[in-house]
Amino acid sequence: MNNLFKSFDAAMGRFYDHVGTLVGVSIGLFALAISLDLVMRLMGIGNLGGVQEIIEYALFAGVFLAAPWVLRLGAHVRVDLVISALSTRAARVLDRLLDLLGFTICALLMFYGTINLRDAYAFGSMQMKYFNVPEWWLLTVFVVSFVLLGIEFLSRMARGGDAAADHDDLSGGM
Repeated sequence: MNNLFKSFDAAMGRFYDHVGTLVGVSIGLFALAISLDLVMRLMGIGNLGGVQEIIEYALFAGVFLAAPWVLRLGAHVRVDLVISALSTRAARVLDRLLDLLGFTICALLMFYGTINLRDAYAFGSMQMKYFNVPEWWLLTVFVVSFVLLGIEFLSRMARGGDAAADHDDLSGGM
C-alpha cells in the first residue's frame, strides 16, 4: 500500500507539474494575443473578437486547476510566524491539523459546487457574453480543482511533511 501511495503521489506530482507548465505557457500566449489584438486595433484592421473573454475563462481555469500544484510546492501564501514559534513536534501537529482543515473546506466546496453544477446543467444556465458558455462547464473546473486540492491535502497528511521540502525545482517542469 505504501508503494501504491508513493506511485500515485508521484503521478499526481507529474500531473500538477504539467498543469503548471500549461498555465505558464497560456499566460505567455495571453500576452501575445493581447498585443496582437492591440496592434490590429491601432492599424485599423479590426480586432480578435472574443479574445478577452477567452483569456478570462482560461485565467479562471488556470488559477483553479493550478492551485494543487502551488499547494504541493508550498508556494501558496502562508504565515509561518506561529509555526516558527512552536517546537518541531507542535509545528508538525499544527501543520497536519491545518491540512485536515484544508481538506474539510475543499470537501465542502466540492459538495456545494457539485450541487450548483448539477442545477446549472439541469436549468441550462449560460454565461452570455461574446460567447455563450454553459455555466456547468465553469462549475466543473471549480469542482475538479477542489477534488484535486482535497487529494493534495490528504497526500500532504500521508507524506507527513511539507511537499515543498521534497522539491528542489519550483519551475513546474519548465
